Amino acid sequence: MNPKTLILKISEYFKSHSFARRCVSTLALFVLLFCVVYFGKIYGAIALMTLVSTLALYEFYKLAEHFGGSPRIVLGLILGTALVPFFYYASEKDPAGTELRVPVLIWVAALVFFFGIYLMAKQKIPGWLKGLSTLFGVLYIPLMVSFYALLAGLKGMDGVLLCVWIVLAAKFTDIGGLLFGCKFGKHKLAPSVSPNKSWEGVFGGLALSMLGSAGLVYAFNSFGVWTITFSPLEAALCALPISATSVVSDLVESAFKRQAGDKDSGATIPGIGGALDLLDSLIFVAPVGYAIVMYYVL
Repeated sequence: MNPKTLILKISEYFKSHSFARRCVSTLALFVLLFCVVYFGKIYGAIALMTLVSTLALYEFYKLAEHFGGSPRIVLGLILGTALVPFFYYASEKDPAGTELRVPVLIWVAALVFFFGIYLMAKQKIPGWLKGLSTLFGVLYIPLMVSFYALLAGLKGMDGVLLCVWIVLAAKFTDIGGLLFGCKFGKHKLAPSVSPNKSWEGVFGGLALSMLGSAGLVYAFNSFGVWTITFSPLEAALCALPISATSVVSDLVESAFKRQAGDKDSGATIPGIGGALDLLDSLIFVAPVGYAIVMYYVL
């Protein structure tokens, strides 16, 4: 078989197998994440957070237009883009002041979270959200992502590596949910919001998240990449609330897409969708992961 034929066959295979595309994209994103953290250190991590957050916010505003909102996209993007680096800078320069302000931010995050639960239950976008879609988008995405920036600002590279652990704990849930759901999924989790998700997938995702989190922390400890005392067993147990929150976070984003009549928020990443589809399970995980790290791990 000549190289051209081989390339064509591989291309046709990936076009017809969304699962394979998703796996390759996920692996490539993991590699990108570690490269950005390894070579770019803190500033590379903050730049990546800002970029993904801004792209996801833009896609949310497009969804908002589809479900009847009228967001001021340019204004929202300016505010949203500034939020992540602002919180990083503020936490780095004034740690004591940041720790005093964090409870307020957590209350705001909790309100947005409970609204997401309400949206899933009612499956209807309220009128006030359509009118306040610009502000809500900033609170829903950049403000949540800013909790990762707070960790980086307060704890330096240790904070960045803890962000990596939080992100991968959530993404291991996605991978486990996909693998176990496809193989064993029979009992639907939320058929009216996300028909493909199953309880079997959820439990598989929780298990893989615990194992993957423990393995990641074991590797970090073995290679001495951080100065934190954090055992693999503790990592596995702490992954449970992060994993469970990631499932809810994913469902909330699915509810927005369903109300907008869109299957994906975009088509930037093969097999995954847009930046918002990539970020979906990490949105509400950010404040939960921050709380676990600050009030238990550290």
